[in-house]
Amino acid sequence: MAENTRVEIGFVGGGAASASLDDAATKKLLKAVEKGDEDLVELPGDSGTLHVRAGQVAWVRVHSKDSRVGF
Repeated sequence: MAENTRVEIGFVGGGAASASLDDAATKKLLKAVEKGDEDLVELPGDSGTLHVRAGQVAWVRVHSKDSRVGF
């Protein structure tokens, strides 16, 4: 089973969202943001599907898989 990556998304005008996405969804998000148009991107994650309008994304933080807190 593939391990998910924690991703934070900041939006133009403020606000942010956090999600746990698989590699395919993370790549899909980054590609859509790079493209910069107003497409609505559906990102399946652990907590359900996240719908993001790519043109409204100001920044994306992708956490490395080995940066974990805990034991």
